[in-house]
Amino acid sequence: MSKFLHDQRGSAYILALFMVICFFAVAALVTDVGEHFCIKVAVKNKLDLAVRSAAAQIDEDELKNASLVIDEARAAQTFYDTLKMNLLLDDSLNPLTGSMLNSGPVQVDYFKVVKPEEIPFTYTFNGFTETINMVSIAAVVSFPVKSGAFSKLAGLPAETTMYCHVTAGPELISRPVDQI
Repeated sequence: MSKFLHDQRGSAYILALFMVICFFAVAALVTDVGEHFCIKVAVKNKLDLAVRSAAAQIDEDELKNASLVIDEARAAQTFYDTLKMNLLLDDSLNPLTGSMLNSGPVQVDYFKVVKPEEIPFTYTFNGFTETINMVSIAAVVSFPVKSGAFSKLAGLPAETTMYCHVTAGPELISRPVDQI
């Protein structure tokens, strides 16, 4: 028995096998986390498009008076329409077939059209504070994301809620009248 305990032949194979298993476990966990990151980046880009589309809804009557104001009703409608179209959501903001989001509905947690008389405008959401110094729109959405199998095995929750935030405003480029 003593000879068996001191015989080290084959121990490198066992150590190598253990290291390979650990390597694949870490790689699988990194893949799950990377998928979450990719979904968040994609949703943030689509949210950015929705906010920029909404910010482009300038009140033309106010613009004639040299005042930059966003039409709130048109901005809100454009925001929701663009968000639904880009994320493949139904009217209740539930994911449709083919949507990258498949765990549950998207929540618009914050949507604010900042008017000229409110500048500077400061708000706080979920520990995040922003001061806005121009006419713009701020939006925060949240959405559930399912964890992968390896994340669940690592003890992470089966589903997490992610948040995305975007602020954007219209930018006017002034030109002389003869160049319009």
